[in-house]
Amino acid sequence: MAYFNAHSLREGVAPWWNPYIFAGYPQIADPQAMLFSPLLTGWMLLRSEPTMSWFVIGALLHLYVGGLSMLALLRQLRVNDVGTLVGTAVFMAGGVAASRIQHVPILIVYSLAPLAMFCVLRLANAPTWPRALALGAVAAMLLVVPVQLTYLTGIMLAGFAAALAIRRWPTWCRRARETYLGGLAFAAVVALLLAAPQLLFTYAFVAISNRPELTLGAATELSITWSTLQTFLLPNALHNLRGSYAGPADAIETFYWIGALPLLLSLLGAKKAWRESSHRGYLLFFLAVAITSMLFMLGRHTGFYEALYYALPGVKQFRRPSDAGYLLNLAVALAVGIASSHVDLSSRSVRVATLTGTTAWLLLASLTMRGELEGWQAATIVAPIVSLSAAILLRRQISQQGVLWAVAFVIVADYRAFSLNGEFNQRGDRTAKFMKNGAAGAVAAALASGGSDGPARLALGPRIEAADLPANWKNNVILRAIPATQGYGPLRWAMWDRWYGPYADGNGPRPTSPYNPDPTSNLNRLLGVRYIVAPAAADISAWTSPPLRQIHADAHSQVLEVDALPRAFSPRNATILDVRQNPSPEAFASANLANTVFLTPRSQGEVANLRQAVENCAGGSATVKNGHTTNVRVTLQVEAHRAAWIVLSDLDFPGWQAEVDSVPASHYRANGLLRAICVPAGRHEVTFGFNPWRMVRLVLDDADQWR
Repeated sequence: MAYFNAHSLREGVAPWWNPYIFAGYPQIADPQAMLFSPLLTGWMLLRSEPTMSWFVIGALLHLYVGGLSMLALLRQLRVNDVGTLVGTAVFMAGGVAASRIQHVPILIVYSLAPLAMFCVLRLANAPTWPRALALGAVAAMLLVVPVQLTYLTGIMLAGFAAALAIRRWPTWCRRARETYLGGLAFAAVVALLLAAPQLLFTYAFVAISNRPELTLGAATELSITWSTLQTFLLPNALHNLRGSYAGPADAIETFYWIGALPLLLSLLGAKKAWRESSHRGYLLFFLAVAITSMLFMLGRHTGFYEALYYALPGVKQFRRPSDAGYLLNLAVALAVGIASSHVDLSSRSVRVATLTGTTAWLLLASLTMRGELEGWQAATIVAPIVSLSAAILLRRQISQQGVLWAVAFVIVADYRAFSLNGEFNQRGDRTAKFMKNGAAGAVAAALASGGSDGPARLALGPRIEAADLPANWKNNVILRAIPATQGYGPLRWAMWDRWYGPYADGNGPRPTSPYNPDPTSNLNRLLGVRYIVAPAAADISAWTSPPLRQIHADAHSQVLEVDALPRAFSPRNATILDVRQNPSPEAFASANLANTVFLTPRSQGEVANLRQAVENCAGGSATVKNGHTTNVRVTLQVEAHRAAWIVLSDLDFPGWQAEVDSVPASHYRANGLLRAICVPAGRHEVTFGFNPWRMVRLVLDDADQWR
């Protein structure tokens, strides 16, 4: 999706609508597309063909910005060099920062959170309007990625600002108090104004999506349990790293290991840190954030999440309580940084004792790196060896800089041995593999021979369905300009889900629906699916298709060609159904859709106009040719001896507006999901254009029409 944004912008085409997945998709409204994230989109624009590796570097740049921000924040909290190093390391690579680093939209929010905290703290230290403006700009960068962590971080930042106000209020003069409160309000206004487009587009999409709100059961399905907290003490406690995973949800969502040395330093320094008044208040706040995050993550296993679900607006829109693990890691990193700064590592005995204890802890962690059908991962012994070497080295008198280097080496060895980040270390570049995939190449070649003119523009050629294939076939089709009926993403149009059936995750068996029982269904034919990509061993005997022609086969997959309707065609007959009435699956499956279109009024007020259109276009037929087409504008050249219906096998999604010879015209919902327009006799240019602001207006006017 990030590639699509950048490539479209470089070609001078608006990336509002993505025609390559879900038979068309309002990508501008999906926060996971990250179009409005300035650093990521700017980074992707630096290369004409950004690769997966380039994208990964862009994600890591955000983590680097977060690390610098964390360092600055800890400095503002008067944490010493050791505490700053340890706290920043835990933030950048401890717990979920490592295990869930591939969740890039969440990673962006996580990386900006300490920068936002730094801006709030700076405003509290010296309230000024420029500092308030800086806070507003950072808050806007958070809001343009409206995922669950954004919501939780916003609550945390509000609490942080309130806590600072309570603490500083007696020391502020009247002007400082007014500037602080006014600055917070000003920052909120700036953030909302800058983020308003993304928030409005996302709101409109969510309102008509598969998840306008989630049930409590669905929201808490991926709750963690108390047992997952064991991974704070041992990285392989639940066999997240080695053996058969034995925890709830996913292995990456229940991994909280922050390292033996950071844990030990925080335990040794906690009591002294608590006694110091300048740090006690911050420790209390971070402890409250950590406890609240853990209770949230436990989901259905306590009453806390349920209380928030019913009492706090917005909670019903999100799933996966484990996302609060990022907030937990942030709070732990800050608390560990403060506590570590109170351990006197200038004392030789303290240094040696601390690193000896760390060595023992890492040795225990290494010995537990075994599991069912997997023996001991011997390479992890390197971590305790590095720690022991540091303990021996630090028996001598050594400079403060030498101590810092030793601490850094121990933490790096620990994280390299025990952090969970297989996406970067073990799975390889799956995108590059897809670009070399033989079946993908065969499909791309077949489409190119039919006139597709590149990934930024889309001729109205055929689509494909990738059935029962791994996750790399879902969204990577974007990279090869392959229009597909499937995709993967948690946010989808509700009507698409009901009619077509989406994949519940990146892998898994092909979903079905009453209207779409197999890849050769009438719905696929209607959507212009000419190529079906399936596993090499797929059983196609039960498919209801006319004869299938195999155009490619290899050890893993095969490409089958089937007959399909053109993406724009002219049926002679139209049948009007009642508002919100669909044809029966049996009638739909047996209909000759090349000659008959089922029309469904979106609202009762549209019925009279639709009946008049059916009367005007009865029996007419037209010749349709493709004109110049982009992501957001479809142009058709139409010639008809009498008024005729034109059906376009693209979605009847809010935001699309029809024009005939540049004059706005009404179009209607056809065949449950698609668009139809009655075109007068003669030669005409028919265009459909997508405007995201029109999408917002239509949904705000009457969302029920589009659900």
